[in-house]
Amino acid sequence: MTPAHRIVPYNDIWLDCVNNNLMAILISHHSSFEKLPLTFKTQYWKKLINQTFPEDNFESLLQQGLMLPKVQYDTEQLYHYLRFEDQLLEQSDIPFLDEMIQGALDKKKYVFLDVDRFFYSSGREAGKIHFIHPTFIHGKSASGEAYTVIEDCLSPGRMHDYQTPLEVIMESTQYLMKSGKKVRFIMVFVHEGSIRNFNHEFSVQDSFISEMRSNLLEDKVVFLEQYGLHYQLGLKALTDYVEEFEELVGNLNEISIFALRSSSFAQNHKKNNRLFKLLEDQSSHTNLYKQLAEQSMDLSRLWEIYRTTVIKMIASNRVRDQAIVKLEEIVKKEYHMVQTMEMAAEVSNQCN
Repeated sequence: MTPAHRIVPYNDIWLDCVNNNLMAILISHHSSFEKLPLTFKTQYWKKLINQTFPEDNFESLLQQGLMLPKVQYDTEQLYHYLRFEDQLLEQSDIPFLDEMIQGALDKKKYVFLDVDRFFYSSGREAGKIHFIHPTFIHGKSASGEAYTVIEDCLSPGRMHDYQTPLEVIMESTQYLMKSGKKVRFIMVFVHEGSIRNFNHEFSVQDSFISEMRSNLLEDKVVFLEQYGLHYQLGLKALTDYVEEFEELVGNLNEISIFALRSSSFAQNHKKNNRLFKLLEDQSSHTNLYKQLAEQSMDLSRLWEIYRTTVIKMIASNRVRDQAIVKLEEIVKKEYHMVQTMEMAAEVSNQCN
C-alpha cells in the first residue's frame, strides 16, 4: 500500500530538492497549497568575491556558477503543516530497509532517504560522481520491483518522476556505511489539524508589499558559519553581479547552475505576478498592483532572454557586450519595480 494521495512533481518555483517535494505533498492534499509560496519571504543572495574561501575552492565555485546570485526563499511555513520522524540507520537495519520503507508507506507516510546518486541508472551523477542526496520515496512501481521517487537528478532545478530499484538503495546504503557516512531515514506526514486550519481561500495583506520591498533594499553582508562564507544581500547583490560579470560569467566551465539560477529569478517574478494580481483583485487601489504585475512579467521575460543570451554567448564564444547590456537593463527595472512597491505601500498606508 502507498499513501492515497497522488504526488505530482512540483516545478512552479525552484525552492530546493527537499522543499519542492514537501510542496508536492501539501498540494496533493489540497490544491490551494499551490498559492502558499506566494507569501514566502524572498531575498537575493550572492557570495562576496573578495573574501577568503575555505579549502581554496574559489576557482571551482566560479567554474560551476556557484558564485552567481540566487533567489533565497524562507520556507518555514511549509513545516507548520508537516511532521517529521528522523533516525540514523544502523548496520543492523540494512536487511530490513525494504520493510522499513514499505511500513512507512503503509502508514500513509513518505520517506526521505540519503542515497548516493552514483548508483543510479541514469542522471547527472550516475556512475560518475558520488553525490549523497535525500531521495523522496512516495510509493512503489506497479511491478513492485522499484520505488517511485521524485528526483532532480536528470536536470538541475527540475523535479521528475523516477524509479529506483531496491538494489540501488541497498548498494548505496552499504557503500555509505562502509565509508563511515551517516544515512538518514526521515518519515514525513501531513498534520491534518494544521491543513484543516489553512486559509484555502488565501488572502494576502497589503502590508506584504512593504516587506518585499524591505527585503530587496536590505543592503547588508551576512556570514554563514556552515559554509564559512560571507554573502551580499538585496538588490546590491545584482549591482555587484553587473560589475563582476566578466569574472562570474567569463569563467563558467558548464552552464547548468547558471541556467538554474537565472531561471529562478524568472520564476520568482512569475510568482510575484500572481501575488500582485491577487492583491489587485482584493484591493481598492488596483492600478499600482496592475503596474506591479506587468513589471514582474516583464522582468521574468528579461531574465529568460538574458539566460538564453549568455548560453548562446558561451556556446559560440561571442562578445559579451550584449549580455552585459541585458543584465544592466534587468537591474535598472528591478530597482524601478521597488519604486512602484513604495508607491503601493504609501497608498495602502493612507487607506488604512
